[in-house]
Amino acid sequence: MLKKLAVATAIGLFASFNTNAAAVDLSGWTAEGGSSSWNVQSGNDTVFQTVNGDPTVFFDSTATSTQGTALSGKIKVTSAGDWDDDFIGFALGYNSGEINSNSTDFMLVDWKQRDQNFGGTTGLAGISISHVTDASNHWNDFWSHDGGVNEIQRGTNLGSTGWADDTEYLFNIVFQSNLIEVTVDGLLELSITAADAGLSSFGDGSFAFYNMSQSHVLYSSIEETNCTNTPNAPQCQTGSVPEPTTLALMGLGLAGFASRKRKLSA
Repeated sequence: MLKKLAVATAIGLFASFNTNAAAVDLSGWTAEGGSSSWNVQSGNDTVFQTVNGDPTVFFDSTATSTQGTALSGKIKVTSAGDWDDDFIGFALGYNSGEINSNSTDFMLVDWKQRDQNFGGTTGLAGISISHVTDASNHWNDFWSHDGGVNEIQRGTNLGSTGWADDTEYLFNIVFQSNLIEVTVDGLLELSITAADAGLSSFGDGSFAFYNMSQSHVLYSSIEETNCTNTPNAPQCQTGSVPEPTTLALMGLGLAGFASRKRKLSA
């Protein structure tokens, strides 16, 4: 009986992680910024960006508010045909035209593969979150997180560790008016309040995917969870969130323990 209960618990935990989230239809999203080619894949929940160019975003131009939600999915840089080591990531609270504007208010989560000097400024390897107030000085500010791109925090585990080629990472981003948390592979990397950025609240707008000087980036299995309607959904919890496979293995571990206990007592 205990074995059956443990297995049922594992299945229930796995199901609860997924049923609260809805697949995001990317077919109506829009590209802005430098030269880019954002290609929505079959199923419409995956997009592939293939051009190495100026900062670019891919976002839902009809979305005026995404606060109170969580965005989750996978991100991977494929090495086929590309040798670069630059920036991938996300923008939060993004509104149309901001990638070229000298007056902006969005949060940028970006991740660089390696340290690199460019034009006398250094782009650092690792994941971080910044407040973007002026996006007009594309290369210098976005590259070095200076001027109009004010870095607030670096990742707890990946703050100086770059992404790896052909490696798929699971991400989950909780976006609230006064809190942003980003997990990678179930581990909490970034957690900031609006006060940490010197704000009374974060600016609202769309989620966006972001690339700078990096091609062959795949964002896949993109899902969104309404945390206002389902506050207990695993994707909406703050702190480290176990991956679905981890939850299932925990349950199966309990099942194995129960089975062993029954054999010993027999």
